[in-house]
Amino acid sequence: MAREKDQVELEAELFATIATLDTLTKSLIEGDLDPTLYKRQLRSLMRDAFKARIKLDTLNFSLDTFIKKEQIIEKFPYGAERLRVAEGDIPSMPATGKGSIDTIGPSFVSVSNIAAKTADVVADMIELIDLAKLRSVARIDLIVPNLDDILLLLENFPGFGKDYWAYVEIERWRDNLKKESPDKIIDEEMAKNLEYNAVRWLNDFRRRLRE
Repeated sequence: MAREKDQVELEAELFATIATLDTLTKSLIEGDLDPTLYKRQLRSLMRDAFKARIKLDTLNFSLDTFIKKEQIIEKFPYGAERLRVAEGDIPSMPATGKGSIDTIGPSFVSVSNIAAKTADVVADMIELIDLAKLRSVARIDLIVPNLDDILLLLENFPGFGKDYWAYVEIERWRDNLKKESPDKIIDEEMAKNLEYNAVRWLNDFRRRLRE
C-alpha cells in the first residue's frame, strides 16, 4: 500500500512537471517569457522530472501507460514534446509526432549528482533546439552562452570531456558564432543546421549514458 501511495504521489509530481513545462514553452513561443528566465526554469523542471523518473523506475511504473492514461500528448503537447526530446520518442504520438520511446532505466542515472548533471545537459540542449527553432530569439548573445554552458557541463561530466566528438563540434560552433555581432539573429539555414546538430549531440549523449 505504501509503495502504491508513493507511486501515485510521484506520478502526480511528474504530471505537474509536464504541465508546467507545457505552459513554460507556450509562453516562450508566444513571446511572453524572457529566454534567460526560460533557461533557468527549464533546468529546474528537468531536474524535477529526472528525480521523479528515477524513483518511479524502482516501482511498477510504465511511462507508456502513464502517457496514454493521463492523455499527456493531448493535454500538454509542448510538455510532451520536451519529454520526447529528453527521453526519446514517445509512443502513440499524433500524426505530427514521431516514433517510440526509450525509457530511462536504473543504469541511466544511478546517482543523484549524475542525474542532476544529466538533467542540466538535457535542459541546455533542449533550450538550444528551441532557440534554433524560434527565429525571433535565435540571437548570438543567447546561443553562445548556451553553448558555453553545454561545453562546461560535458567537460566535467564523467566519461565525456574535451575529447568527446560532440564537445569538439560544439566548441567549433561556439568559436565561429563568437565572431558575429552579439545582437545578430542567425539566418534560417544556419538555424536549421544548428537544430539538426543539437539533436545529434543530445541523441548521442543519451545513447552513451545508457551504454
